[in-house]
Amino acid sequence: MGRLVLSLRSSFKVLFFRLFLLVFVFFTILSSFTIVYSQPSYVVVMDMRGEINYGMQLLFEEALDEAEKLHAPLLVVMDTPGGLLSSADEIIKAIKNSNVPVIGYVYPLGASAWSAGTLILMATHIAAMAPGTHIGAAQPVLYDPTTGQFRVVNESKIINPIVAIITGLAEDRGRNKTAAELFVRKNLYLNAKDALKYHVIEYVASSPDQLLDMIDGVTVRLDIGVNYTLHTRGAMLYKYSGSIRVYIVRAVSDPIVNSLLATLGVLTLIFGILSGHYLVIPLAIGLIILSLLGSGFSPNIVSLALLIIGAIALGIELFTPGFGILGFTGIILIALSIALLPVLNPGYLISPAYQQILFWTGVSLGIGLGAFTGFVLYKVIRAKRMPPRVRFLPVGEIGRTVDAIGPDQSGYIFVSGEYWKAISDKPIPPNRRVKVIDRKGSLLVVEELVEEGSK
Repeated sequence: MGRLVLSLRSSFKVLFFRLFLLVFVFFTILSSFTIVYSQPSYVVVMDMRGEINYGMQLLFEEALDEAEKLHAPLLVVMDTPGGLLSSADEIIKAIKNSNVPVIGYVYPLGASAWSAGTLILMATHIAAMAPGTHIGAAQPVLYDPTTGQFRVVNESKIINPIVAIITGLAEDRGRNKTAAELFVRKNLYLNAKDALKYHVIEYVASSPDQLLDMIDGVTVRLDIGVNYTLHTRGAMLYKYSGSIRVYIVRAVSDPIVNSLLATLGVLTLIFGILSGHYLVIPLAIGLIILSLLGSGFSPNIVSLALLIIGAIALGIELFTPGFGILGFTGIILIALSIALLPVLNPGYLISPAYQQILFWTGVSLGIGLGAFTGFVLYKVIRAKRMPPRVRFLPVGEIGRTVDAIGPDQSGYIFVSGEYWKAISDKPIPPNRRVKVIDRKGSLLVVEELVEEGSK
């Protein structure tokens, strides 16, 4: 008995030691992962190419959000002719309130950051250019969509606030205030060499890798009052291209696309009301709402509006014959509303590689479900187009004619509690008893039953 107790105690000690060792190894590995992810081992990269509009603003906000989740600096590669001052102002506000450094880099060789792009570059914590690139020419202009012409703005009430913004940014970043003011008042423009010479930028680098090597170890003072030391040498570049939401907003923010959507929406709405084709009205409203999205309306509000209109269109489709324009309109509007929904992320530190796996998994599932839905819709449409199949034929049943029928004249009869179309070899007037003797295509063949006593 004593040996048994000692054996049990020995086994318990071994089990306890193994369990303790397993827990120790688990927490050691977990802590090592925490140390790895707490270091800024990534540099998030986004391309600011093309016009600065609401879509570009949304792309920047998403990229900055990704950078803050990884506690990594954001490298903005710029090549832009400028754009909306309102969008540039929102981007500048986001930079000033960011928890990580934002690095502006005009690249590749021959690129430029004119007008609103210059304002954004002046707002970045580190400004850099590639050789052969240009910045400046930030005097505002007004665009007339009816004539396609631009007009330079010289009114002081417009010029002075922009000058105050860009000189304030230059002062905050320790850059040349005089050159910053001349960008707006005199349309001054500088190449990379002169911009570095006159202290408008901090670095000239031929490639992003060279720039990251040059700024490694630099400490940046953020606007929120925090010092951030860059560790960019050998860091992994995480290129952020934006969500589906960004692609949609950027597409409808294009002036040509936006004008087409608005025009088609209004014309379709007028046509539907005046011609009585009310089924196209949800489509017209959807086009108008998408044009408003490109004009700066909140994507969240637009998503909710599209979802409601799409649901109404699908609901009406259920009470109308056939699978027509309302059904397809409802599906398209609901799909767009889902694509415009913001991506809810609880803020976990997940590596970009794993995020890519999750993204493509979601895309694969979406494509699979979409293909399945399309297959079901194809089967439904095909089934509705097929001629009806009669599974029950009242051959031998007794009925009564509703219409006059004959060899060349079909009419309805009432038999077995239902109305059927029928013909007969001889003319039969209405309200006569008949017997079903055969079928000819989709018609029943009947003969008249002579009433007893009528002979």
